[in-house]
Amino acid sequence: MTDNETLSCGVPEWFGIPMRDDSAARINEALVAAVNIPFSVFAFLSNLAIIVTIIKTPSLQRPCNTLLCSLAATDCLTGITAQPIFLALRLALYHDPSACSYQYELYKAFYFTIMLTSGWSFVFLTVISFDRHYALSRPLVYRTNVTNKGILFLCLAYSGNCICNMIRWGDTV
Repeated sequence: MTDNETLSCGVPEWFGIPMRDDSAARINEALVAAVNIPFSVFAFLSNLAIIVTIIKTPSLQRPCNTLLCSLAATDCLTGITAQPIFLALRLALYHDPSACSYQYELYKAFYFTIMLTSGWSFVFLTVISFDRHYALSRPLVYRTNVTNKGILFLCLAYSGNCICNMIRWGDTV
């Protein structure tokens, strides 16, 4: 990030820092909050319902549904971390533009959570795609080779890889 890409407090310009203090800007921030809060709650509760349904129903505990459950867990984590941090950062930038210390910390927390959860989402979507391809191209081999235990190990390994990469690259924010 170059010096001319940063407006204030280390928060990049693309984040949409409010530049004016008028009624249109206040309406915009109110709309951001009004849309983000219900979507955050909906993302958390709906994905939690998917996780609970798959865990409680033995007939749904198949390898492909284990992958869907891991994707739902990632989306649940997004709804409970990234969206509220985004909203807190937007409101902090608007209401107190002079307090740089916690604004930059909020931005770093937002950046970390959004990169972590979107990284997990892309990994699980890719694994689901390969899983479905393998299941359709070799159905008999798929049923004998792919187990819930193996898929769970794969999900944990990819999650650990994402966390290690975020820790490794986390200082570059």
